[in-house]
Amino acid sequence: MSVLRDQPDSLVRNGTGDRAGRRLWFVDNLRILLTVLVVLHHVAVGYSGLGMWYYDEQPTSTAVGIGLTAFLMLNQAWFMGAFFLLSGHFTPGSYQRKGARAFLRDRLVRLGIPLLVFYFVLNPILSVGDYHGGSLGTAYLHAIGSGPLWFALALLVFDGCYAAVRAVAGARRSRTRGRSPRAGEPATGTGVGRPGRPNGLLRWAEDAGGAPKRRAVLGFVALLALATYALRIVVPEGFWLPVVDFPTGAYLPQYAGFFALGALAYRRGWFHAVTPRLGWFGAGLAAGATVLFLPLALSGGLTGWTGHGTPSSLCYALFDSGFAVGLLLALIALFRHRFDGQGPLRRYLSRHAFTVYVSHAAVVTAAGYGLSALAVPTLPKVVLLAAVTVPACFALAGPIRRLPGVRRVL
Repeated sequence: MSVLRDQPDSLVRNGTGDRAGRRLWFVDNLRILLTVLVVLHHVAVGYSGLGMWYYDEQPTSTAVGIGLTAFLMLNQAWFMGAFFLLSGHFTPGSYQRKGARAFLRDRLVRLGIPLLVFYFVLNPILSVGDYHGGSLGTAYLHAIGSGPLWFALALLVFDGCYAAVRAVAGARRSRTRGRSPRAGEPATGTGVGRPGRPNGLLRWAEDAGGAPKRRAVLGFVALLALATYALRIVVPEGFWLPVVDFPTGAYLPQYAGFFALGALAYRRGWFHAVTPRLGWFGAGLAAGATVLFLPLALSGGLTGWTGHGTPSSLCYALFDSGFAVGLLLALIALFRHRFDGQGPLRRYLSRHAFTVYVSHAAVVTAAGYGLSALAVPTLPKVVLLAAVTVPACFALAGPIRRLPGVRRVL
């Protein structure tokens, strides 16, 4: 059996090989970092005073609350977009190996089953602390939700859209091959002057062209910022999408754009083409967006940056778009040149990353309740909780995956 079929991709087990079948160890290692950040993010949420986690405590000092909120804002600006970028990068290879039906069936199993279990079982259990009497049935209906597994729901939608685009493109190529060639057009091929190659956008996407140009990076940032700004006029930061339980709708342009960018990066071999020089450019872009646009965004007041078409919201969209793109360029360059290998520990962490993503909410919440009687200031409690939950999540992931039937999904 192919090693690519047995290994995990950005979050789901699909394979972390490039077009030539080489293992992308640096992507595995970047995924470990992102998974740790997910755990730390939700540890911080519970003590930030925002009241958005299953177990919450008010911070013991205003400064600590502001510091945790700042960490959450910076983290939110890029890290989930990074997951979608990696998922998009490994989607074309998975689709090509399995075909449309097997690809979609695999996604429904590996994403749909964890989503359903969390939505109808784990989320109500974790929400028990919010029950204050009344009808159990009504309380259950209020408690169901996707929680952190909203990512799985969004990725299912993106994978379905990708499969639909590939099906339409394949049908179009079949029709093109079946018609008689026009005057001046080759008798074989697809109408672009080279036999066996797709035309238009698909041909451009599949041609290797080295690393992306800096002006293309800046152009993508500008387009992403404008799309984000436009969406936040009607879906501002903090707007909660009901039923689907989607907490970050204001970042949909980033998530969709990064998923598409990841698929394009696979076609053009960009992950292997990112140079240290381009990584430094990305670091400068992220720093520049933070220094220039973040203060302008926050100068509009406590809520001006969240959306509604304000100038502050445009500045914030420019900040988080530039910060996300720049930081990811820097990290891909760094991990490719410094962390492109794995020993037993990193291999274990990478193999169990998705299990940690699915199960970490229960671990973080249980640890929060367990430390609730500890009368210490917020900052040392957060540090202690992080030091306990991160290794605990990965340690428990192994036994979880050994449960009957679980390895097939996780």
